Amino acid sequence: MTSYRSTPAAPDGDAESGAVLDGNAAAGDFAGILASDPTTVTVSCGSCGSTQAFGQLLAYLGGPGTVLRCRQCEAMVARVAKTPQGTWLDLSGSSSWLFLSTPA
Repeated sequence: MTSYRSTPAAPDGDAESGAVLDGNAAAGDFAGILASDPTTVTVSCGSCGSTQAFGQLLAYLGGPGTVLRCRQCEAMVARVAKTPQGTWLDLSGSSSWLFLSTPA
C-alpha cells in the first residue's frame, strides 16, 4: 500500500517550521464540500488502519491546499484544494469516513 509522505506547507508557508494544527482547523475547508459538519466524522487511515475523529487528524494549512494526516503514522488521509477550475477533493489516503446519523 502506498503511503503519501510528501511534506505539505505549514500555515506560514514554510514546510520546515513544523507548525501543525488539529483537524478542527481544516473543518471549514471540508464542510463546504461535504455539506456536513466534518468534526462529527470518524476517519479510518488507509495506511495503518487507525480510526480517529476528524478533529484528531493533523492539519496542514496555508499551502496550495489543506492536507490532513493520520496522527498515528502521519500518512496523508485527505486533501482539498481550490483552483480556478474548481475544488479538488482527494480522499485516497483514507479507507472510510463514518458520518454519524442524527436521530429523527
